[in-house]
Amino acid sequence: MPTTFFLGYDTTEDGEIIIIEEQAKVVRRIFREFLEGKGCPSIARDLMRDGLKTGKGNKTWTGDSVYKILRQEKYQGHCLAQKTVTLDFLSHKRVRNTDIQPQYFVKNTHPAIISEETFEAAQQEMKRRSLMMRDPDKQYRQHYSGVSPFSNEFFCGECGRPVIRRRMTSSRKGEKYYISGWQCRVTAGRDPDYKDCKTSYVQETDLENAFMKIMREMKENLDEVKQEAKQAIKKASLSPPEQQRLEELNAQIEAITDRISDLAAKESTTNDAIYDATLRHLIYEQEILQQERDSLEDNMQEQLYLEKQFQSLLVLLEETEKLEDFDVKLFKNTVERGIIYKERVVEFQFKCGVKRTICARERKTPRKK
Repeated sequence: MPTTFFLGYDTTEDGEIIIIEEQAKVVRRIFREFLEGKGCPSIARDLMRDGLKTGKGNKTWTGDSVYKILRQEKYQGHCLAQKTVTLDFLSHKRVRNTDIQPQYFVKNTHPAIISEETFEAAQQEMKRRSLMMRDPDKQYRQHYSGVSPFSNEFFCGECGRPVIRRRMTSSRKGEKYYISGWQCRVTAGRDPDYKDCKTSYVQETDLENAFMKIMREMKENLDEVKQEAKQAIKKASLSPPEQQRLEELNAQIEAITDRISDLAAKESTTNDAIYDATLRHLIYEQEILQQERDSLEDNMQEQLYLEKQFQSLLVLLEETEKLEDFDVKLFKNTVERGIIYKERVVEFQFKCGVKRTICARERKTPRKK
């Protein structure tokens, strides 16, 4: 495992892989801030602002470099071997290993900077953001943004398109004032492919007030919230037969992986057709089992995610004494997405599986600016 330009790691003279703690702090910070809701470009800007360096010693960070760190399995102490392979041994040019040679996932090869739980949570968050950047039916693409707490969070309940933020001007008694509102991008004239939607905009302050009102009601009715969350968790949980099958798959995959590793260690130096056929058969069998296991694992991760978010919501509701002014962190930590319907009816879908609907009306006296 090369450690040259590898943020967080270095190699001793004896070849032992060690953690560089100052660099490891940067890695942990990236994972922490990503799980707190920041996007990769925002994390990159903050790292540059604080003068922190990349693995190559540069002070310039990009969203892509942050993304690659979040995807790097080695930070949990494991190694996926043969990501790249050498095709031309004269030029020594290496290319990405796309079904060219077998890849080997080896556990506990070196010290871990982050836990497996943190790494898996980051991968799940990437999937969630990918889905979140589309409407509930996963049709309309948009860019992830962390500028506003409501960015990428709301969709139109009538046409399904994303809801965007608009800065609007109005007047009262001859005096102009400005408001920020959230409106279906079709109604706002920002969708060239669709025109037939007339959903009203909702003022940003009304969304904020509606959310805080719901949080106060949930705090007053914790037993009801607990019951709804437990039902959502139960619905997402694996059945006993599915749990048993997952354990069987894990055992089968581990056994096949051990056989592949043994074969790789005894790789024939000659063109052995039996050896090649055996190895390819094992790899194919491993891939088939892995696909079934990944499907069950995704369901189990959804269950664990809901349980974790449920406990987090309970803590926030029980520990937060005042629920008056809009709390950005509270919103980002609890809400999965929102749906805006006609007549300014808004549905908040919480990360723990609980849903609440409320009518967010405009204030009679807008705030002057």
